[in-house]
Amino acid sequence: MEMTSRAASALDATWDSAPDARDLIQEAMAWHFDKRTGSPFWQEQAKKLDFDPRKDVRTVDDLLLFPNIVDELRHVRIEDLVPRGYGAIDSLPVPPVIGESGGTTGAPKRVFMLPDVREQSWAWYHNRLTEHGIKDGDNWLGVMPAGPHMAGVLAGDTAARFRSIFFTLDLDPRWAKLVIGRGAADELKAYVTHIVNQAEWILQSQDIRVMCVTPPILEAMCQRDHLVDLINEKVNTVIYGGTSMDPDTRHLLRTEVFPNVTFVSIFGSTMIFCAMPERPGADPDSAPIFDPPSPFSVFSVIDPETAHPVAYGERGQVLTHHITRNLFLPNNLDRDTGIRHEHRFGYPGDAVSEFKPVQEFGAAPVIEGVY
Repeated sequence: MEMTSRAASALDATWDSAPDARDLIQEAMAWHFDKRTGSPFWQEQAKKLDFDPRKDVRTVDDLLLFPNIVDELRHVRIEDLVPRGYGAIDSLPVPPVIGESGGTTGAPKRVFMLPDVREQSWAWYHNRLTEHGIKDGDNWLGVMPAGPHMAGVLAGDTAARFRSIFFTLDLDPRWAKLVIGRGAADELKAYVTHIVNQAEWILQSQDIRVMCVTPPILEAMCQRDHLVDLINEKVNTVIYGGTSMDPDTRHLLRTEVFPNVTFVSIFGSTMIFCAMPERPGADPDSAPIFDPPSPFSVFSVIDPETAHPVAYGERGQVLTHHITRNLFLPNNLDRDTGIRHEHRFGYPGDAVSEFKPVQEFGAAPVIEGVY
């Protein structure tokens, strides 16, 4: 994609060839806070700052100078988020892909992804899945949200990278959360049955080898013995995410219900443009650990009262920074807590295990639902 004022830089490095974090951050500040290349959104935000990002922000720690602006993504125009350096939106060779958050904590947050960063993120995710033995040509089934949810786009595009056929179904997690919120247990049960029926029809007739699914739906599928047999017969790998799964359930599913199926946990967020498969080669009975694509997405596990990192092995709230040419989103306090670990490759920031949502976030109750 052609851009104005663009030269080879850390911002254009592949996510598998991590640049120096200081180089990335300084080049990102120059890009996002230059009137010629930065977005209208960040040009307006810059007027409210009591520091100069291009002079004062050079390290990961310096990113804490920024306010958390993520809630503004519920209302801001997408056009105002696109950096001017990409040129006019209507002249882009491919329109932005719009992704929304799950709506777990209120009106969904909305971001966009342009082809350059989409290619980097999807390639990184594909490469991580190959470490778990997923092969080219294996048909995929996505028992997961599509529509405005980036997860469905990611799954379909990743299946295509594996030169695989991707099957999908209708799943609206926002409706499920509304049903849970009003305590309509029978209605929720009927909706989950509707989802499981769709998955079963595909599994009955198609040669599915990789199944992407959320833990609540997988547990519902396990209530049908014939469906368990069908999954054991056909599926090689279950990729699960979207909601948390406790260690006892994971152990039971992996060792007793689906003993010959490889389980791969993922953690993803629209706000970081990526999904992270669990660290490969770990003890399968240990909690999965997730290593972000630092320094493009940096995780820190902190005490929310002090903003200081907790000790390794301790639980804290997850703070993320996303730094790409496409979007700059610093200092985002996530709705999840997690256990802090050192990054697998020693990159800046933390790896995280045992993600769990807080009970309330931004004065709103957190409802996980089916995704």
